[in-house]
Amino acid sequence: MSKQIKSKQRVADHGEVFTREQEVNAMLDLIEQRPLQDEATYLEPACGDGNFLIAILKRKLAKVERLYKKHQRKYEFYAIRALYCLYGIELLEDNVNACRMRLFHYMQQEYERLYQEINEKFYAVLKHILELNIVHGNALSMTYAKPNQNGEYEMLTFTHWTAQEMGAGYLKWKIKRHDFTFKNLVDQREQSYQSLSKQEFYSHYFLDIQNAKPIDKL
Repeated sequence: MSKQIKSKQRVADHGEVFTREQEVNAMLDLIEQRPLQDEATYLEPACGDGNFLIAILKRKLAKVERLYKKHQRKYEFYAIRALYCLYGIELLEDNVNACRMRLFHYMQQEYERLYQEINEKFYAVLKHILELNIVHGNALSMTYAKPNQNGEYEMLTFTHWTAQEMGAGYLKWKIKRHDFTFKNLVDQREQSYQSLSKQEFYSHYFLDIQNAKPIDKL
């Protein structure tokens, strides 16, 4: 997206101005390449429709393609790992939806460019991760943008994903989920993420993580 504003009214109401693609890439070029390729996580606290997140995703997926394109299941696994490292908070709901769809459509486009046999389970996992990782919230108050049924603004929750390659066969590749409040992660960032976990889930096969059960509810 090259336009920096959607409307003057949105600028006046919300200070909404988008960063141009060339500026995003220039900033990313200043970072060492390794953090853009491994499981380092990235949070954009005012992600808009995803200009920064899509640029990081493109770089991560380029490495996944280079290493794993000959093995479709491996590609799926490492593409999922590339996506689950990206997080966004956005105050405007239309931008939240646009960001999720933008990241999904890019991954879908690259996947279908490489493979003729489409795995719908792969797409379902991508959508599940995006629902949890790109949130409609206020980064300053660290709360969701909309109140709950009691009129209260609940604290933002994020999911930390961890890949577990538990054997040679891809059927043993699992992903573990921990949920955290954003405030705890910011206020107590020196502590390990395990000690800050709000909710832990059982490890689950990577193409079925949306069905993972909370440990204390089994």
